[in-house]
Amino acid sequence: MLNILEELQRCLQTKDRAVVATILQVEGSAYRREGARCLILENGSIVGTLSGGCVEGDLLEHAREVIKTGIPQQIRYDFRMDGDLFWGLGVGCNGAITIWLQAFDPIRSPEEAENMISSFRKGTSCNSTYLTGLVVESDDPLQVPVGTELLLGPPVDRIHASDGLTCGLQDMIVEGVAVKLFIEMVKPRPRLVIFGAGPDAVPLVRGAKALEWHVSLVDHRQNHLNQPYFSDVDERVTVFKSEYLQFSVYYGSYVVVMTHNYELDRMLVGQLISCPIPYLGVLGSHQRMERMLQEIQMGGVNLNEQLLEKLHSPVGLDIGAESPEEIALSILSELLCRKNGRNGQFLKLRKHPLHARPAGEWKPVLA
Repeated sequence: MLNILEELQRCLQTKDRAVVATILQVEGSAYRREGARCLILENGSIVGTLSGGCVEGDLLEHAREVIKTGIPQQIRYDFRMDGDLFWGLGVGCNGAITIWLQAFDPIRSPEEAENMISSFRKGTSCNSTYLTGLVVESDDPLQVPVGTELLLGPPVDRIHASDGLTCGLQDMIVEGVAVKLFIEMVKPRPRLVIFGAGPDAVPLVRGAKALEWHVSLVDHRQNHLNQPYFSDVDERVTVFKSEYLQFSVYYGSYVVVMTHNYELDRMLVGQLISCPIPYLGVLGSHQRMERMLQEIQMGGVNLNEQLLEKLHSPVGLDIGAESPEEIALSILSELLCRKNGRNGQFLKLRKHPLHARPAGEWKPVLA
């Protein structure tokens, strides 16, 4: 999303035309799921990926037609035929995908181009979950044009931010017109707060930024925070040592404590473990954490099972990590497991589909 937004902003300035490609529907197995996007430039360059390169070459030809006419298109690829003979791509995914192509044309349609950028900007900077609807079919295109994006407000009733399926096609009535909407649940970027601006935080910051997480770095040492290798951090926070006892984090943040100072770590764990966060990782050994928890309990904190469930120490998955880069990979992997509700096992041992979905058809109830 961020890379596409940056490229769209560049295209707006240089008056370059492009096409935003979005997966509307997936049947069976596919490389990406509904809501995945890429940007196809008029010169043939592509930002992002929908299929790992399987269909992008063919999509480019359709995109050129969309750029030429300005008319959106739905393209369907079905790889379930024997040998993919129809497409001649030999993908072997045993699935089908429907892709929406919509023009970004700052020359002929500058207002629509601005609106598309505004939509991407809102999606990458929002602080709460909301629903959008993209009109992909309309019984009256003059009144409700195909390609119109509607802001549907927050999810209500049984649709929540924790649901596995966050996109879907839905028949609805808009302004008295029967339409088919691609409804998408837009969630805030996950937030990672790292305590400790040591050298081993560098690969963790870089990895989290590569995953497009919002990253905050907290330390009492201003000179550590000001190092150039932390320049891409979203937020650098300087605190006094005494302020760790009162420090609070944004609701729902994932937190990693790696100050390499026992007293600071103990203060932070005692303060943060009661905060409404899903994950609190602490660098260090089992014995170090056991001692820390005993002291925290002696200080009057009731460490019940619910609070301890969010605590991860030693932090990270067991991949035999030793170097700072390997440790960062281990931590990031555990963060993703926690966020996605997975256990980090080998995929070959998984008995269920790789992309889990809630049972039944997804029907959002809109306010």
